[in-house]
Amino acid sequence: MAQDLQKTIGIRDYFMLGFGSIVGVGWAVSLNNWIGSGGGLTVALLGYIIATLMMIPISLCYAEMTPAMPVAGGAVAFTAKAFGTTPSFVAGWFVVLAYINILPWEAININNVLSLLFPVLNTGEPLYSLGGVGIFPKAIIVGIVISAAVVFINWRGTKIAVKFQTFCTMLILIAGAFVVVFALLKFDGAHLKPFYENVADKAHNSFGGGLLAVLAMAPFFLAGFDTIPQGAEEGSSGLNFKNLGKVLIGSVLSAGLFYCIIIFSAGAAIPWADFARIQSPAVSLMFEEIYPGVLGVFLYWLTMIGALAGLFTTWNGFFIAGARLILGMGRARLLPEYFSRIHPKYGTPMGGNLLCAIATFAGPFIGMGLIDPLTIIGSSAFIVGWFFTAAACLRLRTSAPDMKRPFKMPGGKAMMLLAAFISVILFLITVIPASPGYMGNIGVVYMIGWIVLGVIFYAASGKYRTAVPENVRTAALFSSMRDE
Repeated sequence: MAQDLQKTIGIRDYFMLGFGSIVGVGWAVSLNNWIGSGGGLTVALLGYIIATLMMIPISLCYAEMTPAMPVAGGAVAFTAKAFGTTPSFVAGWFVVLAYINILPWEAININNVLSLLFPVLNTGEPLYSLGGVGIFPKAIIVGIVISAAVVFINWRGTKIAVKFQTFCTMLILIAGAFVVVFALLKFDGAHLKPFYENVADKAHNSFGGGLLAVLAMAPFFLAGFDTIPQGAEEGSSGLNFKNLGKVLIGSVLSAGLFYCIIIFSAGAAIPWADFARIQSPAVSLMFEEIYPGVLGVFLYWLTMIGALAGLFTTWNGFFIAGARLILGMGRARLLPEYFSRIHPKYGTPMGGNLLCAIATFAGPFIGMGLIDPLTIIGSSAFIVGWFFTAAACLRLRTSAPDMKRPFKMPGGKAMMLLAAFISVILFLITVIPASPGYMGNIGVVYMIGWIVLGVIFYAASGKYRTAVPENVRTAALFSSMRDE
């Protein structure tokens, strides 16, 4: 008998998983970069408002598909049901790239934050440099230890990982509330001006160009709601799957609102151009500047704790999701058989956890020098998964009109078409060289390399995949679905 995943996640846990995975640490360590890259606080704020609105049609597609197909795999399962094996592999391969990027991204950033708290980690001679940034042995050791803790939590069981996620998300909310209150006390309308100025030497020279630059980054920081579909198979008994769709939408809207409030309050506590030039973590260092004395120190440490909590929520959330995505691909024979196995004692994906662990342990060895390419490539890869989900949602409305849908999205096919269109536009912003959001030559080479690797892998695994009929492989993806 096949081993099942644990059924331990409740409705509140799903919200914490989605919200915590979306919000993460960007508000604490990248806020100054958002404002500087866009060329103004108003540009960044408007960019995130637009990006959040653009996420609504996309997340509605996930909200309809997830309760209808609550199995590990997310976009892989949706696309397999709608289009079959090859499109399912393409969708899964790109989403794997997104997760493979984001796991070391978190490891890199947690090392960066800890190095700011404890400068001794970056002392001595660097072992080597990547992207012009030195990689220090002490920082590597600390990064490996923390990475091992995240891997251990996820290896031992979903229940532990979800409790950890909820605890860290609560810390984010507490820290965020303090940031908003004490930043707004220093608000001055003059801090919003100029409404546009290219202070970071980016590839734009207008408000509109800055807006496109923000829209290229925003998907990376608004991704995370798709961790909910990946964990849908592990819903606790009696879970109302209609509410799961509502929670998914709620996590997106809540995270977008959180971002916008933080951008406005923290970014305008001092002149935005000065804030954009503060080193990371800008929010913490800003509070030391505007509140000299004990209060400034308290706010510094509180926001740093919030930053660390945010790092762990995204890191942990995407580890949970990535392992289950890989499990779904293994069940459909899109990956070798080992990746379809579930740990007999802990009820967690064995191959998925292993691959996510490898990506996580790579982070401390990469460093901050490659953080920008990882961000844009991650955005592009997430967007591909969003497009396939929107397309699958649209196709199944026609090909499987009687399929049970506990949550049926408003707007119908028109909203699904809008979601697919938005995904295409966002993707083009990141890959067209003339675009201010272009991922750069390093990103293009990385992306092409990943595509070539996928083609080779797909061709090489053809014999194993076709050893059973497509309908049998598709059925394996949905074998764990419960009758509700």
